[in-house]
Amino acid sequence: MTTPRGTWALRDRPGVVWLALAVLLALVHPFVPGSQWLMVHLVLLGALTHSAMVWSTHFTQALLKTSASIDDRTQQNRRIGLLVAGVSAVLVGVPTSLWPLTVVGASAVSAAILWHGVQLWRRLHRALPGRFRITVRYYLAAAACVPVGAGLGAWLARGLGDEMHGRVIVAHSMVMVLGWVGLTVTGTLITLWPTMLRTRIDDRAERFARQALPVLVLAVSVLTLAAALGSRAGALVGILGYAGGLAWWGRALVAPARQAPPRHFATWSVTAALGWAVVGVALVAWRIARAPSWGEVGDGYGLVATVLAVGFAAQLLSGALSHLIPTVLGGGPSVVRAGSAWFNRGAVWRVTVVNLGLVVTLLVTGWVRVAASVLVLGAHPVDVRGDPGRRRRPAGPAGRGRRARLPPRAPGPRAARVVRGSARRGRGHRRARRDPRGGGRPGIRRSRQCLRRISRCWCRLRPGGCHRRDDKRARRSP
Repeated sequence: MTTPRGTWALRDRPGVVWLALAVLLALVHPFVPGSQWLMVHLVLLGALTHSAMVWSTHFTQALLKTSASIDDRTQQNRRIGLLVAGVSAVLVGVPTSLWPLTVVGASAVSAAILWHGVQLWRRLHRALPGRFRITVRYYLAAAACVPVGAGLGAWLARGLGDEMHGRVIVAHSMVMVLGWVGLTVTGTLITLWPTMLRTRIDDRAERFARQALPVLVLAVSVLTLAAALGSRAGALVGILGYAGGLAWWGRALVAPARQAPPRHFATWSVTAALGWAVVGVALVAWRIARAPSWGEVGDGYGLVATVLAVGFAAQLLSGALSHLIPTVLGGGPSVVRAGSAWFNRGAVWRVTVVNLGLVVTLLVTGWVRVAASVLVLGAHPVDVRGDPGRRRRPAGPAGRGRRARLPPRAPGPRAARVVRGSARRGRGHRRARRDPRGGGRPGIRRSRQCLRRISRCWCRLRPGGCHRRDDKRARRSP
């Protein structure tokens, strides 16, 4: 089956809403208690979790070609609604210290992602054998990480001592970022990265992805368990193992990048996001290795959260959507090209603002930091607002921003002659239906064409045989 085309409100809009709320919060964050936690979770738990769920469903459907009845749009809308409700409950419950509301929200998020994983598993087991089924297995492993991360997050909201807080926050953040987000991203980029670069996939890509998946899953498990138990050595081993698996997986991205280096905003943004992800994981490893206690690791975790949320998650989201939205709008190659050009406007400026602004945000404080954070977050929603493939009427009393409607095509001269001829033959004959391409029904149209050709040939062979017909035409003309 084909993937759904056109706009879809519950698929396209919630991510934009979460990013817009993060931008608004950046304007007033000096006056909002816990604003850093809110901004990080608006991006990671709100925008990125929503996008990871809906677009992994999209890619699974595109790869496996399964029936729509397995997971129709009604079920997907209910699942998205459950996720939005759970995220909203968490974003309200944690700042207000309403722990029961936080637990309900975390449970709703976990239920939505587990439901999502069950539907992916059903698609996988009903699909015919094909290439890159390993991508769906990445999605299944990623979905299994969310209940663990949500449970650890709800435990953090309960309130813990400094030492335990440091251990649990590392376990919570790593299982969500490296597990849920990381495995979803690595599984998707195997096929999406060459598509964004408009080049062919490395022939070894599927093999690299299949070999890297057990390493990545084992590394996330070791890291999460070791951090929760307070083992620094075990946590560092988990981080090193994940870096090794990521390096092995990354070999599949090198050949496409050599054949067609990044030249557009989408590919530049995804490249920068992967670079910031490496920086964020390196910062976690450095803090675990150098901090005197787990409490110190947790106290300075805001820097790591900012790097992962803004440098990695927000850039990855804006770059991927800049490529995906024009593709799924439909309308043919011209609409896709117009949408891609729309998203690519000011690409160099936007990528520079996001990355240099993030560096400034990490190094300075005060109002300079506020201005830089607004610029950094404000450069992202530009990428996903509106509908670039939509044609609109010009401003004015007849337009008012509504979608333009093309006038109906007038019937060609052949269709007009057929209709006039049928009217002249009397009321007893059925009038031929007008066809924008000319003529009535195909069989009648072909018969009339043959009769006209025979008539012309007869007129040419018979001297003076067409004079009477020409006289009638002359009398009828004004």
